[in-house]
Amino acid sequence: MNLLEEIGTQKNLDIESIEKIDLEIGPVASTAASIKEPQKGVEGKFSVWFLAALALAEGSVTLAKFTDEKVNDPRLVRLRRKIETHLDPRIGFGARFCIRMKDGTEHKGFLAKPKGDPDNPLSFGELTKKFRSAAGLVKSNKEVEALIASIQKLETVYDMNDLAY
Repeated sequence: MNLLEEIGTQKNLDIESIEKIDLEIGPVASTAASIKEPQKGVEGKFSVWFLAALALAEGSVTLAKFTDEKVNDPRLVRLRRKIETHLDPRIGFGARFCIRMKDGTEHKGFLAKPKGDPDNPLSFGELTKKFRSAAGLVKSNKEVEALIASIQKLETVYDMNDLAY
């Protein structure tokens, strides 16, 4: 959903002005993320509708956002109900979308390979941002930053136990 995060942020979309979203997905997303109306936070991880709505509305999808409150947020529920998905087996792990605004404007995009794929790798900055988001749920900021600093100089670490915090 990285492309939807970018579109929502760059275009500064007013999600209430969205009329409809057509989302073409491949077979993996179609089966692995098939919960159309998640009720629990953990179900949001398996809902292409919630993931797309969250990416567009908030500009980021992080572990901390998979809460019962977030999947039941009325504005996200309204937005995900505007999303129609279509299976296209040729897409594989990618996605194609068309966001139609109430004024007739359309925003289209296609992502052949999702961010993190070997053909579309994350930069070190993107990896650290993702790591901070996930590790910050269980580790202190100081511990997270120390581990990132250690990883940046990994080739100089002689004892891997030094990385075990």
